[in-house]
Amino acid sequence: MSPTSATTPAWEEKLRDDMALSVPTLNMISIQSLDAIETTRFDDNRVTDRIKHQLISIHIVSVQSIQTATGTCIDTIQSLSDTQPNRDVRDATIRSACSTAIKNFSDQFDDAGNEAVKMINLLPPAQQYPAANFFSSSMAIVHGFANQASAGLSIVDSRYLREFLAGN
Repeated sequence: MSPTSATTPAWEEKLRDDMALSVPTLNMISIQSLDAIETTRFDDNRVTDRIKHQLISIHIVSVQSIQTATGTCIDTIQSLSDTQPNRDVRDATIRSACSTAIKNFSDQFDDAGNEAVKMINLLPPAQQYPAANFFSSSMAIVHGFANQASAGLSIVDSRYLREFLAGN
């Protein structure tokens, strides 16, 4: 996710690094997330409420996208009880639905990071780092929500795998 341009501002590198760390850690506690909260800098160049609201709106879109992807996955799995497909079809459908949802989570993290970078690039230089820091720190909430959704989907996937191995 991190660009290779030598002219990339430090705040953008930090934001992209934080976002990249969030994606592979879905389903696990992230030490980096805790470090980000503990090392949050409160510079004199604080982010205005208007900018905070705009950055938070990116997080809201992320949560809504994760909710939609999770709902679609659950609906797909629940629809299997109506059709009673054979095990191979059922298991492939469940795995595909869960994988699609998890990929959506990852894509949404990428999209959110890109949207934040676009927005932060429009700010005066003195506000860019604090805004990126605010976005990264508040992303921990979205990350936690994505972890819960991902864990729930993993449980569903595991349960159906156990049933398959047990011959049910």
